[in-house]
Amino acid sequence: MRIPLDGASLDTMTYAGDLGTSPTRLLLLGPQGAGKGTQAQRLAAFTGARHISTGDLIRAEIAAGTRLGRTIKGYNDRGELVPDATVIDMVRPILSEDNWLLDGFPRTLAQAIALDRALGDLGAGLDLVVALEAPDAALIERLSGRRQSEATGKIYHLVSNPPGPDDPGPFIQRDDDRPEHIRRRLELYHAETEPLKEYYAARGLLAHVDALQPIEQVTARILWQMEAHMPARKAAPRAPWAPQPIPLRDEEWRDAVPSAS
Repeated sequence: MRIPLDGASLDTMTYAGDLGTSPTRLLLLGPQGAGKGTQAQRLAAFTGARHISTGDLIRAEIAAGTRLGRTIKGYNDRGELVPDATVIDMVRPILSEDNWLLDGFPRTLAQAIALDRALGDLGAGLDLVVALEAPDAALIERLSGRRQSEATGKIYHLVSNPPGPDDPGPFIQRDDDRPEHIRRRLELYHAETEPLKEYYAARGLLAHVDALQPIEQVTARILWQMEAHMPARKAAPRAPWAPQPIPLRDEEWRDAVPSAS
């Protein structure tokens, strides 16, 4: 089956049913604002893979008052970073499953190495790492344009998703959506997380996707990369149209992704 790169009719497709249900261990990388959470949810719906959001898991552990949750809460209350080993302990039961996609972890090389060791202990490994790419200027514009309604709690965007007449507002800009704070988070991403692209590229696991496309097209291109890099997922032999994995060098990623036209 050919995946429509323009996202057309994608929401009516049953991807896992059409291409088989072989195991998927997928990692999404990208700066804040690139749409990792949105794409993770969509991919989980299309493929049947379990979405692992470390942020959601941490909040759930704390809310449940588990022993691990109390340990994590202690670090948070003291303003300390949660140790990598503690995060690995939290996700390890899910890593033992064979169909998941990971969002929000790892963020550093040390965490990536810890994740590899945990997977190695389980006799498993990553199948694909997708880097969602977008220039800083576009991300700053995307994030700084967000506004939250004090009346409903809904989040809008001044350009792409303005509030409708049924929401009385007022509409405020959250402190972490101010340009100066966004720039600081992007600096941390470039310093701590972006080097993971080279780490995974050296192992032949990395694919790049333009995160500035419409949401449906981003999803389609990730699925396209999954089929290109993970041929075992396909139910039939590779069709003549099936693409080869795109080049791994960062400077080539934008030109390497084929046109949706």
